[in-house]
This record gives sequence, structure tokens and C-alpha cells, in this order.
Amino acid sequence: MRDHRPQTTADLLDDSQLGNIQQRAIALSKLNKAVKQHLDCAEYCRVSNYRQGTLIIETASAAWSMRLNYERNSLISKLREKLLPNLVKIDIKVNPELAAVKVEKKDKTPDIVRKPISQKAAGYLLHTAQDAPDKIKKRLERIAALSAKKG
Repeated sequence: MRDHRPQTTADLLDDSQLGNIQQRAIALSKLNKAVKQHLDCAEYCRVSNYRQGTLIIETASAAWSMRLNYERNSLISKLREKLLPNLVKIDIKVNPELAAVKVEKKDKTPDIVRKPISQKAAGYLLHTAQDAPDKIKKRLERIAALSAKKG
């Protein structure tokens, strides 16, 4: 028979695969911080994964990939000393999404900005409307009326 009593989130995390995923995410985060401290490339690279003695690092461009390739041996020795004694190799992969600039959304200005109609322009519109057909006359009078609202 199942136990349907409420459980704490700590119990859920300890007893399931979710707890393993959480622990792995925390470990990768710590590893990511250590790698970034050594390389000074916080914006351009990140630790993607660590499996079977292989550390996978993603970079923003091929140029950063080349730079990390030059520093690969020193990074391996540093990480073996401090965090990963079983580290065998480092794979570097290019991920262009790291280079994407995040654009903040701003209030969009309207494409068409209505400029106020002067009294003189309204007079010209009303004068033109006198000889125009009824449909156009009504439209011109509506446009001329906008100058009265603004002024």
C-alpha cells in the first residue's frame, strides 16, 4: 500500500533522480567557477559537461577555442591539483550562442509620429475641401479639425 502523506522537498530530492541531477548541477557550477577563475573568460566560455575523465568546455568562437587550446595543458594540471584528480583530457567545442548579445527590450517608439497641424495648414485644407467631392471633403475637414485639438 502506498503512503500518500505529504513529504518535504528535501525527502523528494534525496530519494529520487532529481537529487542526483541537482548534485550534478551544483558540481558543474563549482567546476565552471574554477575554470573561469583560471582562464579569465567568464563571458566567452563555460563548462558544459564532465564525463569519464573528459571535461567539455564550450566557447563563443573559434578564436576563444584556439586560446583555450594553448592553455589546455596548464588548465589540466591546475584542475588535477585542485578539483579533478581523474581528469584525462579537455574537449573544447564552439557554441555561437555564448557570443549572442542579449538585447534588452525597450519601449518601442511608434513608426509614424504625428506632427501637429498648424492653423495655416488647416486653413488650406478647409479651402481645398470647399471644391472637393463629399467623401474627400469630410476627410479634409476631419484632418483640419486636428489642428484645433492640438492648438
